[in-house]
Amino acid sequence: MTEKERVLLALNHQMPDMTPYQLDLTDLVYARLQEYFSDDDFFYGTGSHLAQERNESFTKVSDKEFYDMFGVLWSREQEGDFGIVTNQVLKNAETGDYAFPEPDEILIREKCERLVKQTDKFTMYIIGFSLFERAWTLRGFNEILMDFLLEKKFANELLDRIVEYNLKVVDIVSGYDIDCIFFGDDWGQQKGLIMGPPVWHEFIRPRLKTQYDHVKSKGMYVAQHACGDIREVFSDLVDLGLDIYNTFQPEIFDVAFMKREYGNSVTFYGGVSTQRLLPFETPDIVQKEIRHIMDVVGKDGGYICAPTHAIPNDVPTENIIAFLDAVQNQ
Repeated sequence: MTEKERVLLALNHQMPDMTPYQLDLTDLVYARLQEYFSDDDFFYGTGSHLAQERNESFTKVSDKEFYDMFGVLWSREQEGDFGIVTNQVLKNAETGDYAFPEPDEILIREKCERLVKQTDKFTMYIIGFSLFERAWTLRGFNEILMDFLLEKKFANELLDRIVEYNLKVVDIVSGYDIDCIFFGDDWGQQKGLIMGPPVWHEFIRPRLKTQYDHVKSKGMYVAQHACGDIREVFSDLVDLGLDIYNTFQPEIFDVAFMKREYGNSVTFYGGVSTQRLLPFETPDIVQKEIRHIMDVVGKDGGYICAPTHAIPNDVPTENIIAFLDAVQNQ
């Protein structure tokens, strides 16, 4: 059975011969494992079930500064794959003469062509910063939250333009035999939504519906990454037809309850804590907990075992090896 066949069974809430899994890594950890294995292509030997390409592209300004395709300047002085925003593209609650980008069709097609070559994997095209996050990187985090209350016309216009861009990307990707569009957009804090349920329902939900419906109309699955506590709106995601939810943090969710409540509708992707388990526990405990969550959430399919986020650099190498031992030897 191929990795793709296992994922498709899990998505249909049937139990494959083993729980599908994915090793998600930050760039620093990827480089560390290349050195550990003495193999630049070590990742292909992990048996990870997903093949992924990200829509982001960057223009280098200096060793630590990059512009993204929307003109946002990122500083990578601190560790991390993105860094922090250091400019404000939209200083006022108006788009003014700002020119929204068009998707880079040549680059997107190159990435899609790489994906479709991996016929044994479940393929995902990732559109990160797909709504709220794209809005705050352009406008400013505090500013867009205030705009939701005080400048609604502008906030709606901004979000609509972001959706317009995303749909154009989906249209290009849909020309290839790719399985899934994976949207990234963080709405949660450690406790509760950043913007609260009323604002989420007013500004975020209708645009998710537009995006999800468009992807489904192209014959692809929909995945959604959203960090933090989004329990207040999880049933909305189910109603909208979400197929795969990531990150599924065990510090926030009662994973057994979520499996009982939503396990017939949604496939959970994640569940292995990068906040507590992987950085701080012993390899034996890491393996024990991973096997437990695969037993609970992987029962009857509907689960892709993975770290709750790309593994950061504070996770010891021996715990990453413990993760691989647990998922490879089920």
